[in-house]
Amino acid sequence: MARKDEHEPVITFGTDGWRGIIGDSFTVKGVRVVAQAFADWLNGSRPRSRKVLVGYDGRFGGEMFAKAAGRVLTGNGLYCEVTAGPVPTPAVSWWILNRKYAGGLMITASHNPPAYSGVKIKPSYGGSPDDAIIQPIFGNLWKRAPKEGHDACRVEIMPGYRCAVGSYTDLKAIARMKGRVVFDPMGGAQAGQMGLVLKGRGPRLIEMHGRVDPMFCGLASPEPVRKNLLGLEAAVKRERAMLGIGTDGDGDRVAIVDERGDFLTPHKVLALLVLYMVRYRGETGAMVKTVSGSFLLDRIARKHGLKMFETPVGFKHVCRLMREHDIMIGGEESGGIGFRGYLPERDGLLAGLLFLELMAKSGKSCGRLVAELERDFGVSRYGRIDVRTEKAQSALARLRASPPGSVAGTKVAKVNAADGLKLVLPDDSWLLFRASGTEPLLRIYAESDNEGRTQKLLKAGAKLAGVRG
Repeated sequence: MARKDEHEPVITFGTDGWRGIIGDSFTVKGVRVVAQAFADWLNGSRPRSRKVLVGYDGRFGGEMFAKAAGRVLTGNGLYCEVTAGPVPTPAVSWWILNRKYAGGLMITASHNPPAYSGVKIKPSYGGSPDDAIIQPIFGNLWKRAPKEGHDACRVEIMPGYRCAVGSYTDLKAIARMKGRVVFDPMGGAQAGQMGLVLKGRGPRLIEMHGRVDPMFCGLASPEPVRKNLLGLEAAVKRERAMLGIGTDGDGDRVAIVDERGDFLTPHKVLALLVLYMVRYRGETGAMVKTVSGSFLLDRIARKHGLKMFETPVGFKHVCRLMREHDIMIGGEESGGIGFRGYLPERDGLLAGLLFLELMAKSGKSCGRLVAELERDFGVSRYGRIDVRTEKAQSALARLRASPPGSVAGTKVAKVNAADGLKLVLPDDSWLLFRASGTEPLLRIYAESDNEGRTQKLLKAGAKLAGVRG
């Protein structure tokens, strides 16, 4: 999108909105431009409600950016509220959907490092916007100078959000649990929230990084991946806890650490929650995974007669299907999970509490649940390498034009080109190639029933792509 002059910020929209470095590519001026484009789209769609919400997490300048967006929205004839303090993204989504607002904005850069901030777009259904919404908003950037009005009203949304999370969860079952649980919100917007939902009931809760901090308590980034959760693993061992639960910077993703201090892949977390919904809650319907999701989910779906949808990577695709079909649960590789009857959106706090509920209802440890999962549906060993190369797009294009017939000596049984290129082998093992749309990066994923074989598949993938993994 063209800018008026070279001094104006570059605004690039991703899956949910725009992210950039605070004070450099992410500025108050840019936030006003996005808010104006959002207001233009919203007013053009003739919403039933004129109410909108702007939330913000604990990053630097969050309140300032939220107030700036709010003034533009009121200037465009909308009744705007700004949250009374830092909040998780799913709290904003819940408020918009359940209070029947026209939509809103969330000031956050999710799991990015502390130097970043961003704006997520939230339509009236509270989930991730699809391209039919993002493209018109992006197309309206710089069309009109931002029109500012008065300051937006402040609103406290967290008590209602906590009530909703508690209502979806069987807190009575959790209250009967004994032992210790370590919670690591990584200095993000869910800090303190698990304790407020549980209200001292159930296992003893030990919280680390439990204050909202713009620097995320010294963590390189508030992303719930193993390298950032070594402290949580150590704390689970030190405290002899039954479980460790982590959430990311804006609180919509979850991570689980078992009683031995071992990090569970998000694939296993999702698989166990699917089984819980089916076996203990009696849920039926369909489920959604992204193309990088585990074969465990396909096997569970086949055994329990569940319809399986597979989408491109990005929760916006999961969200769309949750709105269009009877989806029981939907999730992605990065730990984002959505549940029917709650939101077509991820919620890390809810997912963590539901995992506790699974342990309470089953009477089994996390380690035992994983062992039974692998006994019933097979062992999953997942891996991924990110190769920085200028050849990413051309390598992917070449592979898509002429997919290989075999990988590491095994014949390819199925080719999926819905997002990148996925090669599925006869035993459900697979190899996936995807190129980043914003960086010179080729992502290579693999899953098999053996760690050595998974690494072999990744090496074969790098060789097929002509890159060094």
